[in-house]
Amino acid sequence: MDWLLAARMQANCLARPVNEAGPGGVADVVRRTGGLQAQTWRGAAYAVRARSTATTLADVATAQEADRSVIRGWFMRGTLQLVATEDAGPLLGLLGPKLIKDTERRYGELGLPDRIRAEAADVLENHLLAHGPSNRAELADVLVRAGLIAEPKGQAVYALIRHTGLLGRLCYGPGETWVAVRDWLGKPLVLEGDPEDLARRYLTAYGPATARDFATWSGLPVPLARKAVDAVATTSFEIEATEAHAVDDLPGCHDVRLLGEFDAYLLGYQNRHVDLPKSIFPGGGMLRPAIVRAGRPIGTWTHATLAVDLFEPADLTQELVDINRFSGH
Repeated sequence: MDWLLAARMQANCLARPVNEAGPGGVADVVRRTGGLQAQTWRGAAYAVRARSTATTLADVATAQEADRSVIRGWFMRGTLQLVATEDAGPLLGLLGPKLIKDTERRYGELGLPDRIRAEAADVLENHLLAHGPSNRAELADVLVRAGLIAEPKGQAVYALIRHTGLLGRLCYGPGETWVAVRDWLGKPLVLEGDPEDLARRYLTAYGPATARDFATWSGLPVPLARKAVDAVATTSFEIEATEAHAVDDLPGCHDVRLLGEFDAYLLGYQNRHVDLPKSIFPGGGMLRPAIVRAGRPIGTWTHATLAVDLFEPADLTQELVDINRFSGH
């Protein structure tokens, strides 16, 4: 298994293949990985650092807010992701309808039938087109005034914002605000996606991996995921009686790397939490900053103090120096 983890670490760009500075380097990382987890902005930013040598924390914000070559919204599995802007439409075209269908029960519990959601998408988009970036409280007031929800609190507000995002009509703007996509990008998204193209991108960034790994990462149904993987894989391996697929035969990365919270590398597979200690995966949906070597977790660290807790000895000098460079300290 050691060779598998090292190969996956290299596939996921943790050998730091991107040497371009500025927002161009940020966009290159995001394209190569097929998207980065972005439940927290800091987590997405430090995921970029772990895969590049010259980008800075400020570059990540510039790429999303000024350059707009990357976009933050709900994509794979319906979770917040940072994806290349040109990938947003294909991803939502492929994943959006299933994500909405999978949320139907929750919409019902919140009292949000089709009619309310459709009207809310129009109301939210029109407000954002007229007023620009708006935060949750402002959008909640808009929904109350439109008579679509009874009060500006509770989970219905976020559910309607997210639903409008899954339709490709809004995304995150500056900070914790939302914007209308066709205003932010200058044109609407074209919602057309190809499962084989997504499978190829996944195997490039996560292989060797199984069809079920691809289904877990993307949110696609397993039969469709398997068909797409079978169509694009160029090499296969038998790992513990399970067939794993790849598009490249990678020698592997054996470096030490400090990853931010919710790093994509640790979330890219069906068994993603197997063998992760509670210090990294405490439960409750949290995934804390981790230290990996040759693809295997060997410790944790904290952003605020750069304090580390190693499970086994490792030289972190270069990584700690680079984190200070990245954050501008």
